[in-house]
Amino acid sequence: MEYTVTLPYMKTTQPQGLKYPVHVWWDGPNQKYRFDVYGGMDSVGWNLKDEGGYYWSLYPRISRVGCDTTNGTDGPVLRRDQLAAAIGMDLGDKFAPLPDISGWSYAGTAQLGNDASVVWQYSVRIGEKTGSYQFYISPNGFPLRLYMMGRNLVTGGHYDEYLWEFTRFKPGPVDAAAFELPGPCRENHSAAEGEAAEGRPQGTAEAEKDKDKDRDKKAEDIGGVAARLGMLLPATLAGGAPVSVVLDELHSRAGTALEANARFVDEHNSRVRVRAGAAASATAAATAAAEDAAAGPSPSYSLALNHFAHLTHEQWTATSLGYSPKGRAAAAAAAAAPDGTAPSRLRTTSYGSMYERVLSNDKLPKSVDWRGTGADGLGVKDQACCGSCWAFAATGAMEGAWFKATGMSLSFSEQQFLDCSWDYGTSGPPDAAEYMLAAGGVPVQEADYPYLGQNGWCKGPFAPTNSTTTSPTTASSTSTTSTPLLSPGARLTGYQHIPPRDEAALMEAVALHGPVAVGIDGGRLGFRFYSEGVYHDPHCGQDLDSMDHAVLLVGYGTTPEGVDYWLIKNSWSKYWGLDGYARIARKGNDCGISTDAVLAVVEKTQSSSSDEEEQGEVAAPSASA
Repeated sequence: MEYTVTLPYMKTTQPQGLKYPVHVWWDGPNQKYRFDVYGGMDSVGWNLKDEGGYYWSLYPRISRVGCDTTNGTDGPVLRRDQLAAAIGMDLGDKFAPLPDISGWSYAGTAQLGNDASVVWQYSVRIGEKTGSYQFYISPNGFPLRLYMMGRNLVTGGHYDEYLWEFTRFKPGPVDAAAFELPGPCRENHSAAEGEAAEGRPQGTAEAEKDKDKDRDKKAEDIGGVAARLGMLLPATLAGGAPVSVVLDELHSRAGTALEANARFVDEHNSRVRVRAGAAASATAAATAAAEDAAAGPSPSYSLALNHFAHLTHEQWTATSLGYSPKGRAAAAAAAAAPDGTAPSRLRTTSYGSMYERVLSNDKLPKSVDWRGTGADGLGVKDQACCGSCWAFAATGAMEGAWFKATGMSLSFSEQQFLDCSWDYGTSGPPDAAEYMLAAGGVPVQEADYPYLGQNGWCKGPFAPTNSTTTSPTTASSTSTTSTPLLSPGARLTGYQHIPPRDEAALMEAVALHGPVAVGIDGGRLGFRFYSEGVYHDPHCGQDLDSMDHAVLLVGYGTTPEGVDYWLIKNSWSKYWGLDGYARIARKGNDCGISTDAVLAVVEKTQSSSSDEEEQGEVAAPSASA
């Protein structure tokens, strides 16, 4: 069967919204399953019966296909269980790709376009709200639409609106070929088996240790994919029980995480209230100070449950983070390897340099705020269920630099970097910049290359494939693309690293040059549910190993109470924090915000010099001296 998953709320944060075309093959009695997204561009499946069982994950890598596989009893069973754990559902005998509507109520008929349909509905109380579900079925029993306003039947997720539009349904026996390993997966599968057989001693304690390591690695590999699929797979538990039972179980499982998160938020906010009340009493203040000494300082920021509330910590980190300076270092080391294992493209080329200050500290503005200016682009976006924060931080820095250079407020494509920067890394803004510079320095606009929420085929521009050092100007003349490019009135010509832990330099960079991409330790519960105030966590890491999330620094300032802060723009939608923004304490590299900061450099081309005279000066951010 085929259907399209629509997340309507995404249209409030990204004009084109987000839709996933899906194709599913299922053979329940033989435990075979295949799940394709975007016409097979991404494919996940398993066959737990034939050949001892196997699992595959097929994905695009620029213009080639990548595939991860496992086989044998340990592999598929482990991966299936890991998938079930990540999604929070049972993939055993109860697994089915459509909901069982026993217990639903008949709600009459309806016309869906040219199709007549029978409507079944179900309502359930969810806290102070009522969840409403409608399943539209054709007179011959084929599914047409599944609409959910409430807790997600798929994952037990937060209360929201979800829509499945079915376009094709074919019951009956499924061709066994649908569950065979795809061609690229067969090649990788055979190669991996050969390498393992050659390099592993058989029948020894060492062999058993190797098997344990392989099993652990497989468990790690599936985590991110499984958590993302948990947002797409249709009603996996609903095939074996009435929907009332399904919702009860989903409510219980998601509720366990929700209750724990709600408890954390309530306890945190209670400490905030106690702290605020203590200020009115000298005795209470002394008591609070003693408690601070024993348990750490009370927070000055508030939390609120948001759209992440139903997720476990593992699910959330797998789908909301994705920044890895360590990954960049490892990629650079591999590129410089003398054994010829470096990628074929310009991985060893670097356009980065170190930022040099031009102002003394007393000349720095007291506050800067780029929100709402042309440097802020479209404002806050949503990376959805994808670890693409680094791409959003990269485009944000480039958009700000482009605005400063040209006066043009644009929205660049994050998807371009997800699809095309593999040979330069997919771990941080410098990776995106390296690819963009090698490919000519002119980013594609988001409207021409919309966001998919996952990897796709690279539509260009493509970076040169030779190994010589190439300037952005030269690269632009040799690069090809199937997407429209900006008129080259300007060009990304490089990027600059802000000296690590130099907060004054970071203040100058954001004041003079616009928003800066920064890495932070963002995997903390307090940051996940941040709502307002100045965020500070004394346990936040500050070294590169602790950086796991990329955001955009859009300013700094001081509260009326005298608390210095950084102002950051996140990519978790406007439903997080201060309409998608947050204040982080500015007092000694809080959460590593000045550890790995990167500034984009954009310069006008000669052809745009006349435009500059017509446009006049670029608007400055809200700032005070």
